[in-house]
Amino acid sequence: MRKWLVPELDRDTVRRLQSRFGLPVITSMLLTLRGIVEEEDIDRFFSEGTTLDDPLLIKDMDRAVERIRHAVKYREKICVFGDYDCDGVTSTAILYSYLKEVFADVICYIPDRNEEGYGMNKDAVKKLKDKKIDLIITVDNGITAIEEIEYAASLGIDVVVTDHHKPLDILPKAVAVVDPHRSDETYGFHDYSGAGLALKLIIAVEGSSDMVIENYADLAALGTIADIVPLNAENRDIVKTGLFYLNNTERVGLYQMFTQMNLDRITSGIVGFRIAPRINAAGRLTSPHDALNLLLTESDEYAEKKAEKLDALNVRRQEIENGIFEDIIRILENDETLTYNRIIVVSSDKWNSGVIGIVSSRITEKYGKPSIIISESDEICKASGRSIPGFSLVDAVFSCSGMLEKYGGHPMAVGFSIKRERISDFVSAINAYADKLDHMPAPSLRLECYLNPDIIVPDIVKEIECFEPFGCGNPKPVFGIKNLTLDKISAVGGGKHLRLSFSRGKSRFTMMKFFCLPHDFPFSEGDRLDVAVNLELSSYQGR
Repeated sequence: MRKWLVPELDRDTVRRLQSRFGLPVITSMLLTLRGIVEEEDIDRFFSEGTTLDDPLLIKDMDRAVERIRHAVKYREKICVFGDYDCDGVTSTAILYSYLKEVFADVICYIPDRNEEGYGMNKDAVKKLKDKKIDLIITVDNGITAIEEIEYAASLGIDVVVTDHHKPLDILPKAVAVVDPHRSDETYGFHDYSGAGLALKLIIAVEGSSDMVIENYADLAALGTIADIVPLNAENRDIVKTGLFYLNNTERVGLYQMFTQMNLDRITSGIVGFRIAPRINAAGRLTSPHDALNLLLTESDEYAEKKAEKLDALNVRRQEIENGIFEDIIRILENDETLTYNRIIVVSSDKWNSGVIGIVSSRITEKYGKPSIIISESDEICKASGRSIPGFSLVDAVFSCSGMLEKYGGHPMAVGFSIKRERISDFVSAINAYADKLDHMPAPSLRLECYLNPDIIVPDIVKEIECFEPFGCGNPKPVFGIKNLTLDKISAVGGGKHLRLSFSRGKSRFTMMKFFCLPHDFPFSEGDRLDVAVNLELSSYQGR
Protein backbone atom coordinates (compact mmCIF):
# COMPACT_ATOMS: atom_id res chain seq x y z
CA MET A 1 0.00 0.00 0.00
CA ARG A 2 1.40 3.38 -0.98
CA LYS A 3 0.68 6.65 0.76
CA TRP A 4 -0.86 9.28 -1.50
CA LEU A 5 1.03 12.56 -1.47
CA VAL A 6 -0.68 15.71 -2.72
CA PRO A 7 1.71 18.70 -2.95
CA GLU A 8 0.79 22.15 -1.73
CA LEU A 9 -0.30 24.18 -4.74
CA ASP A 10 0.78 27.82 -5.02
CA ARG A 11 -2.53 29.17 -6.32
CA ASP A 12 -1.16 32.72 -6.68
CA THR A 13 1.45 31.43 -9.14
CA VAL A 14 -1.22 29.48 -11.04
CA ARG A 15 -3.31 32.64 -11.40
CA ARG A 16 -0.22 34.64 -12.45
CA LEU A 17 0.58 32.17 -15.23
CA GLN A 18 -3.04 32.22 -16.38
CA SER A 19 -3.22 36.00 -16.54
CA ARG A 20 0.27 36.77 -17.80
CA PHE A 21 0.57 34.09 -20.49
CA GLY A 22 -3.08 33.24 -21.15
CA LEU A 23 -2.55 29.60 -20.17
CA PRO A 24 -5.40 27.23 -19.26
CA VAL A 25 -5.82 26.36 -15.59
CA ILE A 26 -4.62 22.73 -15.84
CA THR A 27 -1.55 23.79 -17.82
CA SER A 28 -0.76 26.55 -15.30
CA MET A 29 -1.23 24.14 -12.41
CA LEU A 30 1.07 21.46 -13.87
CA LEU A 31 3.75 24.02 -14.69
CA THR A 32 3.59 25.40 -11.15
CA LEU A 33 3.86 21.95 -9.58
CA ARG A 34 6.90 21.20 -11.74
CA GLY A 35 8.59 24.49 -10.84
CA ILE A 36 8.44 25.78 -14.42
CA VAL A 37 7.19 29.30 -13.77
CA GLU A 38 9.56 31.70 -15.55
CA GLU A 39 8.96 32.76 -19.15
CA GLU A 40 12.32 31.45 -20.37
CA ASP A 41 11.75 28.04 -18.75
CA ILE A 42 8.19 27.80 -20.06
CA ASP A 43 9.31 28.68 -23.58
CA ARG A 44 12.02 26.02 -23.50
CA PHE A 45 9.69 23.40 -22.02
CA PHE A 46 7.18 23.78 -24.84
CA SER A 47 9.65 24.61 -27.61
CA GLU A 48 9.89 22.36 -30.64
CA GLY A 49 13.59 22.94 -31.25
CA THR A 50 16.67 21.30 -29.78
CA THR A 51 18.74 23.54 -27.51
CA LEU A 52 21.97 21.84 -26.46
CA ASP A 53 24.79 23.68 -24.73
CA ASP A 54 28.35 23.58 -26.05
CA PRO A 55 29.66 20.05 -25.35
CA LEU A 56 33.22 21.37 -25.08
CA LEU A 57 32.23 22.85 -21.73
CA ILE A 58 32.14 19.31 -20.32
CA LYS A 59 35.35 18.34 -18.54
CA ASP A 60 37.85 16.49 -20.78
CA MET A 61 35.63 16.75 -23.86
CA ASP A 62 38.32 18.76 -25.64
CA ARG A 63 40.87 16.00 -24.98
CA ALA A 64 38.45 13.37 -26.25
CA VAL A 65 37.82 15.35 -29.44
CA GLU A 66 41.51 15.93 -30.09
CA ARG A 67 42.35 12.22 -29.68
CA ILE A 68 39.46 11.03 -31.84
CA ARG A 69 40.17 13.50 -34.64
CA HIS A 70 43.81 12.40 -34.61
CA ALA A 71 42.77 8.75 -34.88
CA VAL A 72 40.43 9.48 -37.78
CA LYS A 73 42.96 11.62 -39.64
CA TYR A 74 45.82 9.11 -39.39
CA ARG A 75 43.67 6.01 -39.98
CA GLU A 76 44.32 4.51 -36.57
CA LYS A 77 42.19 1.49 -35.69
CA ILE A 78 39.38 2.51 -33.32
CA CYS A 79 37.09 0.33 -31.22
CA VAL A 80 33.81 1.60 -29.77
CA PHE A 81 33.42 -0.40 -26.54
CA GLY A 82 29.74 -0.52 -25.57
CA ASP A 83 27.26 -2.21 -23.27
CA TYR A 84 24.55 -4.79 -23.84
CA ASP A 85 21.49 -2.88 -22.63
CA CYS A 86 19.35 -0.53 -24.74
CA ASP A 87 21.32 2.56 -23.69
CA GLY A 88 24.62 0.84 -24.41
CA VAL A 89 23.50 -0.57 -27.76
CA THR A 90 22.15 2.78 -28.97
CA SER A 91 25.28 4.56 -27.71
CA THR A 92 27.40 2.10 -29.66
CA ALA A 93 25.26 2.53 -32.78
CA ILE A 94 25.50 6.33 -32.58
CA LEU A 95 29.28 6.56 -32.26
CA TYR A 96 30.09 3.63 -34.59
CA SER A 97 27.76 4.95 -37.33
CA TYR A 98 29.21 8.44 -37.10
CA LEU A 99 32.80 7.23 -37.26
CA LYS A 100 31.97 5.11 -40.31
CA GLU A 101 30.41 8.19 -41.91
CA VAL A 102 33.66 10.12 -41.51
CA PHE A 103 35.62 7.15 -42.93
CA ALA A 104 37.29 6.11 -39.70
CA ASP A 105 38.80 2.63 -39.41
CA VAL A 106 36.42 1.47 -36.68
CA ILE A 107 34.95 -1.68 -35.16
CA CYS A 108 32.66 -2.11 -32.16
CA TYR A 109 32.80 -4.49 -29.20
CA ILE A 110 30.01 -5.28 -26.76
CA PRO A 111 30.86 -7.82 -24.03
CA ASP A 112 28.74 -10.92 -23.57
CA ARG A 113 26.51 -10.47 -20.53
CA ASN A 114 26.91 -14.05 -19.28
CA GLU A 115 30.53 -14.75 -20.24
CA GLU A 116 32.13 -11.35 -19.61
CA GLY A 117 29.69 -9.24 -17.63
CA TYR A 118 29.41 -5.46 -17.65
CA GLY A 119 32.12 -3.14 -18.85
CA MET A 120 35.75 -3.56 -19.89
CA ASN A 121 37.67 -6.68 -19.02
CA LYS A 122 41.30 -7.64 -19.60
CA ASP A 123 40.52 -10.56 -21.92
CA ALA A 124 38.56 -8.22 -24.18
CA VAL A 125 41.40 -5.68 -24.13
CA LYS A 126 43.86 -8.44 -25.12
CA LYS A 127 41.58 -9.47 -28.02
CA LEU A 128 41.48 -5.87 -29.20
CA LYS A 129 45.28 -5.63 -28.98
CA ASP A 130 45.46 -8.72 -31.22
CA LYS A 131 43.24 -6.83 -33.69
CA LYS A 132 45.82 -4.00 -33.61
CA ILE A 133 43.42 -1.49 -32.04
CA ASP A 134 45.06 1.86 -31.27
CA LEU A 135 42.17 3.64 -29.52
CA ILE A 136 39.25 2.38 -27.44
CA ILE A 137 36.31 4.74 -26.90
CA THR A 138 33.91 3.54 -24.22
CA VAL A 139 30.24 4.42 -24.29
CA ASP A 140 27.93 3.85 -21.32
CA ASN A 141 30.79 2.26 -19.35
CA GLY A 142 34.42 2.68 -18.40
CA ILE A 143 34.33 5.02 -15.41
CA THR A 144 35.14 2.20 -12.95
CA ALA A 145 37.53 0.27 -15.26
CA ILE A 146 40.66 1.41 -13.41
CA GLU A 147 42.75 -1.76 -13.85
CA GLU A 148 41.49 -2.54 -17.34
CA ILE A 149 42.44 0.90 -18.67
CA GLU A 150 45.89 0.66 -17.07
CA TYR A 151 46.27 -2.73 -18.75
CA ALA A 152 45.25 -1.23 -22.10
CA ALA A 153 47.87 1.49 -21.66
CA SER A 154 50.52 -1.15 -20.93
CA LEU A 155 49.67 -2.72 -24.30
CA GLY A 156 49.94 0.62 -26.07
CA ILE A 157 46.21 1.23 -26.44
CA ASP A 158 44.81 4.67 -25.61
CA VAL A 159 41.35 4.88 -24.02
CA VAL A 160 38.77 7.67 -24.11
CA VAL A 161 36.05 7.12 -21.51
CA THR A 162 32.53 8.44 -22.02
CA ASP A 163 30.22 7.31 -19.24
CA HIS A 164 27.36 8.62 -17.13
CA HIS A 165 27.61 6.32 -14.12
CA LYS A 166 28.91 7.27 -10.70
CA PRO A 167 32.74 7.40 -10.53
CA LEU A 168 34.84 5.80 -7.84
CA ASP A 169 37.05 7.90 -5.58
CA ILE A 170 39.72 7.82 -8.28
CA LEU A 171 39.30 8.29 -12.02
CA PRO A 172 40.78 5.91 -14.59
CA LYS A 173 44.06 7.02 -16.17
CA ALA A 174 42.62 7.46 -19.64
CA VAL A 175 43.46 10.00 -22.33
CA ALA A 176 40.12 11.64 -21.51
CA VAL A 177 37.42 10.89 -18.95
CA VAL A 178 34.11 12.40 -19.99
CA ASP A 179 31.58 11.81 -17.24
CA PRO A 180 29.22 14.58 -16.03
CA HIS A 181 29.23 12.99 -12.57
CA ARG A 182 32.92 13.68 -11.97
CA SER A 183 33.36 15.45 -8.64
CA ASP A 184 35.25 18.28 -10.38
CA GLU A 185 32.67 18.74 -13.16
CA THR A 186 31.32 22.30 -13.49
CA TYR A 187 29.04 21.74 -16.48
CA GLY A 188 25.47 22.70 -15.67
CA PHE A 189 23.70 19.46 -16.68
CA HIS A 190 24.66 16.04 -15.31
CA ASP A 191 21.89 13.59 -16.08
CA TYR A 192 22.63 12.34 -19.60
CA SER A 193 22.19 8.74 -20.60
CA GLY A 194 25.09 7.01 -22.28
CA ALA A 195 23.40 7.65 -25.63
CA GLY A 196 22.86 11.32 -24.85
CA LEU A 197 26.52 11.69 -23.95
CA ALA A 198 27.53 9.89 -27.17
CA LEU A 199 25.41 12.42 -29.06
CA LYS A 200 27.21 15.29 -27.31
CA LEU A 201 30.56 13.69 -28.12
CA ILE A 202 29.97 13.53 -31.87
CA ILE A 203 28.57 17.07 -31.89
CA ALA A 204 31.89 18.13 -30.38
CA VAL A 205 33.91 16.08 -32.89
CA GLU A 206 31.82 17.32 -35.83
CA GLY A 207 31.95 20.92 -34.63
CA SER A 208 28.25 21.55 -35.24
CA SER A 209 24.96 20.02 -34.18
CA ASP A 210 22.37 20.20 -36.98
CA MET A 211 23.49 17.17 -39.00
CA VAL A 212 24.26 15.16 -35.88
CA ILE A 213 20.83 15.77 -34.35
CA GLU A 214 19.04 14.97 -37.59
CA ASN A 215 20.91 11.68 -38.01
CA TYR A 216 21.24 10.44 -34.44
CA ALA A 217 18.66 12.07 -32.12
CA ASP A 218 16.33 9.10 -32.69
CA LEU A 219 18.86 6.65 -31.25
CA ALA A 220 19.76 9.05 -28.44
CA ALA A 221 16.06 9.28 -27.54
CA LEU A 222 15.76 5.49 -27.37
CA GLY A 223 18.71 5.24 -24.98
CA THR A 224 17.64 8.21 -22.89
CA ILE A 225 14.12 6.90 -22.33
CA ALA A 226 15.26 3.32 -21.76
CA ASP A 227 17.82 4.29 -19.11
CA ILE A 228 15.21 6.23 -17.08
CA VAL A 229 17.26 9.39 -16.69
CA PRO A 230 15.35 12.62 -15.92
CA LEU A 231 13.51 13.99 -18.95
CA ASN A 232 14.27 17.61 -18.27
CA ALA A 233 16.56 20.29 -19.73
CA GLU A 234 18.73 18.84 -22.50
CA ASN A 235 17.33 15.33 -22.12
CA ARG A 236 13.84 16.62 -22.84
CA ASP A 237 15.11 18.37 -25.97
CA ILE A 238 16.87 15.20 -27.13
CA VAL A 239 13.79 13.05 -26.57
CA LYS A 240 11.30 15.48 -28.13
CA THR A 241 13.43 15.79 -31.25
CA GLY A 242 14.25 12.09 -31.28
CA LEU A 243 10.58 11.11 -31.09
CA PHE A 244 9.91 13.23 -34.17
CA TYR A 245 12.54 11.30 -36.12
CA LEU A 246 11.36 7.97 -34.70
CA ASN A 247 7.87 8.72 -35.97
CA ASN A 248 9.37 9.45 -39.38
CA THR A 249 12.13 6.89 -39.27
CA GLU A 250 14.33 6.18 -42.24
CA ARG A 251 16.20 3.41 -40.42
CA VAL A 252 15.33 0.13 -42.09
CA GLY A 253 15.60 -1.87 -38.87
CA LEU A 254 13.40 0.41 -36.81
CA TYR A 255 10.84 0.62 -39.63
CA GLN A 256 10.58 -3.17 -39.75
CA MET A 257 10.28 -3.39 -35.97
CA PHE A 258 7.56 -0.73 -35.80
CA THR A 259 5.67 -2.36 -38.68
CA GLN A 260 5.68 -5.76 -36.99
CA MET A 261 4.51 -4.15 -33.74
CA ASN A 262 1.66 -2.33 -35.56
CA LEU A 263 2.73 1.00 -34.08
CA ASP A 264 0.96 4.09 -35.36
CA ARG A 265 2.60 6.65 -33.07
CA ILE A 266 5.81 6.44 -31.08
CA THR A 267 5.66 8.04 -27.63
CA SER A 268 8.04 7.88 -24.68
CA GLY A 269 5.71 5.30 -23.11
CA ILE A 270 5.82 3.11 -26.22
CA VAL A 271 9.62 3.32 -26.22
CA GLY A 272 9.91 2.52 -22.52
CA PHE A 273 7.43 -0.34 -22.34
CA ARG A 274 7.49 -1.89 -25.82
CA ILE A 275 10.49 -0.92 -27.95
CA ALA A 276 13.31 -0.82 -25.37
CA PRO A 277 12.40 -4.28 -23.94
CA ARG A 278 12.85 -5.78 -27.41
CA ILE A 279 16.27 -4.20 -27.80
CA ASN A 280 17.20 -5.31 -24.29
CA ALA A 281 15.97 -8.86 -24.89
CA ALA A 282 18.87 -9.55 -27.28
CA GLY A 283 21.52 -8.73 -24.68
CA ARG A 284 19.64 -10.60 -21.97
CA LEU A 285 19.12 -13.88 -23.81
CA THR A 286 21.39 -14.17 -26.87
CA SER A 287 23.73 -11.47 -28.18
CA PRO A 288 23.39 -7.66 -28.08
CA HIS A 289 24.67 -7.69 -31.65
CA ASP A 290 21.24 -8.91 -32.76
CA ALA A 291 19.85 -5.55 -31.65
CA LEU A 292 22.88 -3.53 -32.75
CA ASN A 293 22.80 -5.01 -36.24
CA LEU A 294 19.08 -4.24 -36.51
CA LEU A 295 19.86 -0.58 -35.87
CA LEU A 296 22.75 -0.54 -38.34
CA THR A 297 21.47 -2.60 -41.26
CA GLU A 298 20.35 -1.15 -44.59
CA SER A 299 18.86 -4.44 -45.83
CA ASP A 300 15.06 -4.84 -45.67
CA GLU A 301 15.24 -8.63 -45.68
CA TYR A 302 17.86 -8.78 -42.93
CA ALA A 303 15.98 -6.18 -40.84
CA GLU A 304 12.75 -8.16 -41.11
CA LYS A 305 14.44 -11.32 -39.84
CA LYS A 306 16.16 -9.49 -36.98
CA ALA A 307 12.93 -7.74 -35.96
CA GLU A 308 11.16 -11.10 -35.87
CA LYS A 309 13.97 -12.55 -33.77
CA LEU A 310 13.82 -9.69 -31.25
CA ASP A 311 10.05 -10.10 -30.96
CA ALA A 312 10.43 -13.83 -30.24
CA LEU A 313 13.22 -13.13 -27.74
CA ASN A 314 11.03 -10.60 -25.96
CA VAL A 315 8.23 -13.16 -25.59
CA ARG A 316 10.74 -15.63 -24.18
CA ARG A 317 12.13 -12.97 -21.86
CA GLN A 318 8.65 -12.32 -20.48
CA GLU A 319 8.16 -16.02 -19.77
CA ILE A 320 11.48 -16.28 -17.94
CA GLU A 321 10.81 -13.06 -16.04
CA ASN A 322 7.40 -14.25 -14.86
CA GLY A 323 8.87 -17.55 -13.71
CA ILE A 324 11.58 -15.85 -11.64
CA PHE A 325 9.08 -13.37 -10.18
CA GLU A 326 6.78 -16.20 -9.07
CA ASP A 327 9.77 -18.03 -7.54
CA ILE A 328 10.71 -14.98 -5.50
CA ILE A 329 7.16 -14.38 -4.32
CA ARG A 330 7.05 -17.99 -3.05
CA ILE A 331 10.39 -17.51 -1.28
CA LEU A 332 9.23 -14.31 0.41
CA GLU A 333 5.88 -15.78 1.39
CA ASN A 334 7.59 -18.83 2.93
CA ASP A 335 10.11 -16.68 4.83
CA GLU A 336 8.51 -13.35 5.73
CA THR A 337 11.60 -12.33 7.72
CA LEU A 338 13.26 -11.52 4.39
CA THR A 339 10.75 -8.72 3.90
CA TYR A 340 11.46 -7.27 7.35
CA ASN A 341 14.83 -6.00 6.15
CA ARG A 342 15.03 -2.50 4.77
CA ILE A 343 16.52 -3.92 1.57
CA ILE A 344 15.13 -7.18 0.21
CA VAL A 345 17.92 -9.46 -1.04
CA VAL A 346 17.22 -12.91 -2.51
CA SER A 347 19.42 -15.28 -4.50
CA SER A 348 19.21 -18.56 -6.41
CA ASP A 349 21.26 -20.55 -8.90
CA LYS A 350 18.13 -21.11 -11.04
CA TRP A 351 17.65 -17.54 -12.27
CA ASN A 352 18.80 -16.09 -15.58
CA SER A 353 21.15 -13.21 -14.80
CA GLY A 354 19.97 -11.29 -17.86
CA VAL A 355 16.44 -10.83 -16.52
CA ILE A 356 16.92 -10.23 -12.80
CA GLY A 357 16.98 -6.43 -13.14
CA ILE A 358 13.44 -6.38 -14.51
CA VAL A 359 12.30 -8.75 -11.76
CA SER A 360 13.91 -6.52 -9.15
CA SER A 361 11.80 -3.62 -10.43
CA ARG A 362 8.65 -5.68 -9.94
CA ILE A 363 9.66 -6.80 -6.44
CA THR A 364 10.41 -3.21 -5.44
CA GLU A 365 7.06 -2.11 -6.85
CA LYS A 366 5.18 -4.85 -4.99
CA TYR A 367 6.84 -4.46 -1.58
CA GLY A 368 7.73 -0.76 -1.65
CA LYS A 369 11.36 -1.47 -0.71
CA PRO A 370 14.70 -1.50 -2.51
CA SER A 371 15.48 -4.99 -3.75
CA ILE A 372 18.52 -6.86 -5.02
CA ILE A 373 18.24 -10.12 -6.94
CA ILE A 374 21.33 -12.33 -7.19
CA SER A 375 21.86 -14.99 -9.84
CA GLU A 376 24.20 -17.51 -8.23
CA SER A 377 26.92 -19.52 -9.95
CA ASP A 378 29.76 -21.69 -8.66
CA GLU A 379 32.14 -18.77 -8.37
CA ILE A 380 31.17 -15.23 -9.43
CA CYS A 381 27.49 -14.37 -9.02
CA LYS A 382 25.74 -11.50 -10.78
CA ALA A 383 23.30 -9.15 -9.09
CA SER A 384 20.94 -6.38 -10.07
CA GLY A 385 18.94 -4.04 -7.87
CA ARG A 386 16.31 -1.33 -8.04
CA SER A 387 15.46 1.33 -5.47
CA ILE A 388 12.66 3.64 -4.38
CA PRO A 389 12.70 7.45 -4.64
CA GLY A 390 14.72 9.01 -1.85
CA PHE A 391 17.09 6.09 -1.25
CA SER A 392 20.37 5.89 -3.18
CA LEU A 393 20.93 2.18 -3.71
CA VAL A 394 24.24 2.84 -5.45
CA ASP A 395 25.60 4.50 -2.28
CA ALA A 396 24.46 1.50 -0.26
CA VAL A 397 26.19 -0.91 -2.65
CA PHE A 398 29.35 1.21 -2.80
CA SER A 399 29.51 1.02 1.01
CA CYS A 400 30.00 -2.75 0.58
CA SER A 401 32.57 -2.43 -2.20
CA GLY A 402 35.18 -4.46 -0.33
CA MET A 403 33.01 -7.55 -0.76
CA LEU A 404 32.35 -7.07 -4.47
CA GLU A 405 34.23 -7.94 -7.65
CA LYS A 406 32.72 -5.26 -9.93
CA TYR A 407 30.00 -2.73 -9.26
CA GLY A 408 28.32 0.39 -10.60
CA GLY A 409 25.03 2.12 -11.21
CA HIS A 410 22.75 5.02 -10.33
CA PRO A 411 20.80 5.94 -7.19
CA MET A 412 17.79 4.02 -8.55
CA ALA A 413 19.54 1.04 -10.20
CA VAL A 414 22.69 -0.97 -9.55
CA GLY A 415 24.55 -3.97 -10.87
CA PHE A 416 27.46 -5.86 -9.37
CA SER A 417 29.23 -9.20 -9.20
CA ILE A 418 30.12 -11.04 -6.00
CA LYS A 419 31.67 -14.34 -4.96
CA ARG A 420 29.11 -16.87 -3.78
CA GLU A 421 30.64 -17.23 -0.31
CA ARG A 422 30.33 -13.46 0.29
CA ILE A 423 26.58 -13.22 -0.33
CA SER A 424 25.53 -13.76 3.29
CA ASP A 425 28.01 -11.14 4.54
CA PHE A 426 26.80 -8.74 1.85
CA VAL A 427 23.16 -9.10 2.90
CA SER A 428 24.09 -8.27 6.49
CA ALA A 429 26.35 -5.37 5.52
CA ILE A 430 23.99 -3.60 3.14
CA ASN A 431 21.10 -3.82 5.59
CA ALA A 432 23.37 -2.59 8.38
CA TYR A 433 24.05 0.43 6.16
CA ALA A 434 20.32 0.97 5.69
CA ASP A 435 19.59 0.46 9.39
CA LYS A 436 21.93 3.33 10.29
CA LEU A 437 19.70 5.78 8.43
CA ASP A 438 17.20 7.70 10.52
CA HIS A 439 14.39 6.44 8.32
CA MET A 440 13.73 4.81 4.98
CA PRO A 441 11.49 6.61 2.52
CA ALA A 442 7.98 5.23 2.64
CA PRO A 443 6.46 3.95 -0.61
CA SER A 444 4.29 6.71 -1.93
CA LEU A 445 2.31 7.86 -4.93
CA ARG A 446 2.46 11.51 -5.88
CA LEU A 447 -0.81 13.04 -7.08
CA GLU A 448 -1.02 16.34 -8.90
CA CYS A 449 -4.32 17.12 -7.22
CA TYR A 450 -7.85 15.80 -6.74
CA LEU A 451 -10.26 16.37 -9.63
CA ASN A 452 -14.01 16.84 -9.67
CA PRO A 453 -15.18 14.17 -12.15
CA ASP A 454 -17.56 16.64 -13.80
CA ILE A 455 -14.65 18.66 -15.24
CA ILE A 456 -12.87 15.69 -16.83
CA VAL A 457 -13.44 16.35 -20.54
CA PRO A 458 -11.30 15.75 -23.66
CA ASP A 459 -9.87 19.29 -23.66
CA ILE A 460 -8.21 18.66 -20.28
CA VAL A 461 -6.56 15.51 -21.57
CA LYS A 462 -5.29 17.43 -24.61
CA GLU A 463 -3.74 19.99 -22.26
CA ILE A 464 -1.94 17.18 -20.42
CA GLU A 465 -0.65 15.74 -23.69
CA CYS A 466 1.23 19.00 -24.30
CA PHE A 467 3.55 18.01 -21.43
CA GLU A 468 4.84 14.95 -23.28
CA PRO A 469 7.30 13.32 -23.46
CA PHE A 470 6.68 11.85 -20.02
CA GLY A 471 9.23 9.94 -18.01
CA CYS A 472 11.60 10.26 -15.09
CA GLY A 473 11.65 13.88 -13.90
CA ASN A 474 8.49 14.69 -15.87
CA PRO A 475 6.06 11.95 -14.85
CA LYS A 476 2.73 11.43 -16.48
CA PRO A 477 0.26 13.33 -14.25
CA VAL A 478 -1.62 11.26 -11.71
CA PHE A 479 -4.92 12.61 -10.39
CA GLY A 480 -7.12 11.54 -7.52
CA ILE A 481 -10.89 11.18 -7.84
CA LYS A 482 -12.79 10.68 -4.61
CA ASN A 483 -15.89 8.78 -3.65
CA LEU A 484 -16.59 6.77 -6.81
CA THR A 485 -18.86 3.75 -6.95
CA LEU A 486 -17.38 0.63 -8.52
CA ASP A 487 -20.19 -0.56 -10.77
CA LYS A 488 -18.62 -3.42 -12.71
CA ILE A 489 -15.43 -5.50 -12.86
CA SER A 490 -14.57 -7.22 -16.15
CA ALA A 491 -11.54 -9.36 -16.94
CA VAL A 492 -10.01 -8.61 -20.36
CA GLY A 493 -6.89 -9.55 -22.31
CA GLY A 494 -7.27 -13.23 -21.55
CA GLY A 495 -7.76 -12.48 -17.87
CA LYS A 496 -4.49 -10.54 -17.52
CA HIS A 497 -6.10 -7.10 -17.09
CA LEU A 498 -9.22 -5.57 -15.52
CA ARG A 499 -11.72 -3.13 -17.00
CA LEU A 500 -13.43 -1.20 -14.20
CA SER A 501 -16.63 0.84 -14.53
CA PHE A 502 -17.08 3.70 -12.04
CA SER A 503 -19.69 6.38 -11.46
CA ARG A 504 -20.39 9.40 -9.32
CA GLY A 505 -23.58 11.31 -9.92
CA LYS A 506 -23.99 11.72 -13.68
CA SER A 507 -20.33 11.04 -14.41
CA ARG A 508 -19.33 7.64 -15.81
CA PHE A 509 -15.79 6.31 -16.28
CA THR A 510 -14.13 3.26 -17.72
CA MET A 511 -10.74 2.57 -16.14
CA MET A 512 -8.12 -0.04 -16.95
CA LYS A 513 -5.98 -1.75 -14.33
CA PHE A 514 -3.27 -3.54 -16.24
CA PHE A 515 -1.53 -6.74 -15.16
CA CYS A 516 -4.00 -7.43 -12.38
CA LEU A 517 -5.75 -10.79 -12.14
CA PRO A 518 -9.35 -10.82 -10.83
CA HIS A 519 -8.42 -12.75 -7.67
CA ASP A 520 -5.70 -10.18 -6.87
CA PHE A 521 -8.12 -7.22 -6.99
CA PRO A 522 -9.21 -6.55 -3.38
CA PHE A 523 -12.50 -4.73 -4.10
CA SER A 524 -16.03 -5.75 -5.08
CA GLU A 525 -18.78 -4.30 -7.22
CA GLY A 526 -20.72 -1.73 -5.20
CA ASP A 527 -17.70 -0.54 -3.18
CA ARG A 528 -17.11 3.20 -2.88
CA LEU A 529 -13.49 4.08 -3.54
CA ASP A 530 -10.99 6.85 -4.05
CA VAL A 531 -8.96 6.19 -7.19
CA ALA A 532 -5.66 7.44 -8.60
CA VAL A 533 -5.65 7.68 -12.38
CA ASN A 534 -3.86 8.77 -15.51
CA LEU A 535 -6.12 10.39 -18.08
CA GLU A 536 -6.04 9.25 -21.70
CA LEU A 537 -8.20 9.74 -24.77
CA SER A 538 -9.32 6.70 -26.70
CA SER A 539 -11.01 6.83 -30.08
CA TYR A 540 -13.55 4.62 -31.80
CA GLN A 541 -14.66 5.07 -35.40
CA GLY A 542 -13.04 8.50 -35.50
CA ARG A 543 -14.68 9.75 -32.29
